[in-house]
Amino acid sequence: MKFASKLVAIAAAAIGLVALSAPAQALSINPSTPGVFGLNLGPSNCEPGCVYTAFGLTNDGSLQLLYKSDVGGPESGSFAGSYNTVFANTATDPADATISYTGGASISCGVCYLVIKDGNQNPSYYFFNLTAAGWNGTDAIIMTGFWPQQGAISHVAIWGVPGSSVPEPGTLALLGLGLAGMGIGMRRRRKP
Repeated sequence: MKFASKLVAIAAAAIGLVALSAPAQALSINPSTPGVFGLNLGPSNCEPGCVYTAFGLTNDGSLQLLYKSDVGGPESGSFAGSYNTVFANTATDPADATISYTGGASISCGVCYLVIKDGNQNPSYYFFNLTAAGWNGTDAIIMTGFWPQQGAISHVAIWGVPGSSVPEPGTLALLGLGLAGMGIGMRRRRKP
């Protein structure tokens, strides 16, 4: 049984190290990134209907607002507490934005769509399929060059069909430490 205890401790330590060493990734997009497309849908907010239209989906009501951040306004959606958006260039005329995962439950869905809206320019919206791009729910989304010198991002939003949340690396590390502790405890109990 000594071998089994050591094996459990080694496996737990390896899981913890892998979880802690996983590099943070980022998804960078701009208006010319393959898969990004713009549509002129006017100044009013047409979501989620225009998300269905943009991607040629049947409007079955399954898309939910997972996260949204308005320039100068609050964050909303079922994952608002897990993400933060920083708008750049100027506070009132941002052409850039970064959505960052801050902790807690992360977005995990079969399909997720990113919406970037201005409303007063042509195109008024940009759309992007996050799932097709391989976004995992914790990678930062860096958006650059949207309506530079001629308008501004008014909000960014993520729409999709939610799934189970992905555990953050810290949670995996705690799991690894717990397994290592159990292995050490079992070893101590078995000694005469």
